[in-house]
This record gives sequence, structure tokens and C-alpha cells, in this order.
Amino acid sequence: MTSQSVGVSPQRIFAALADATRCELLELLGGGAASASRLSPPLGISRQAVAKHLGVLSAAGLVRQRRAGREIVFEVLPHGLSPASEYIQGVRDCWEKRETGQEPAPAAQTSLHLQTRNL
Repeated sequence: MTSQSVGVSPQRIFAALADATRCELLELLGGGAASASRLSPPLGISRQAVAKHLGVLSAAGLVRQRRAGREIVFEVLPHGLSPASEYIQGVRDCWEKRETGQEPAPAAQTSLHLQTRNL
């Protein structure tokens, strides 16, 4: 895991990925580092809008920026999705254990939640 993705919550990553434009940006950056000016035309949005989306992706630990001459370029952080992947794997493991009977389902908790919800 990179130093930028350490401490990033899975929820922040999911929120960043919830926007289609940011997902497109990640796909474009998968082809190599690029500046906001270079990413703007394929997306059909302004450079400023691209920069704002890149800021969200950066805060989520999914991209990083570096200076290349007079430009600031952005590149994908290969391990940026790790916190979200680990979260998903933990949930999957829990569900699989319940399904195979290795871990009892919290029936009391579920029924209590349903009872209070119906009040």
C-alpha cells in the first residue's frame, strides 16, 4: 500500500468512485500520466472541472500528482483501491462464513432491528 492510501477510508474511495466522470478519469489515467488540460477534451468538460475531480480522486488516495516541467500531471496509484478491496473481502468472508454455518448469524440483533424499525 502506498503512503497516500494509508488511512484512507473505504467510504471515501467508494464516494470517489460513485461519480462516472471520476471513473472515466481513472480509465484514462490507466493509459499513463496526464495533465488536467490533456484529460479535458476526451471528457468534454473544462480543465477546472477535471482538476476538481482529480482533487477528489487524490484525496481518496487513488491518484497522485507530480510536476513534469511546467505541467502538473496525475497518475494512478496502483494500490489506491486496497482499502476498499480489503473492506469488500472482509464483508465477503463474513457472508461466506455465515452461509457455510461457520459463524452464527446475529439473529437476535436482526430481529431487534426489525422490531424497532416497525414501531
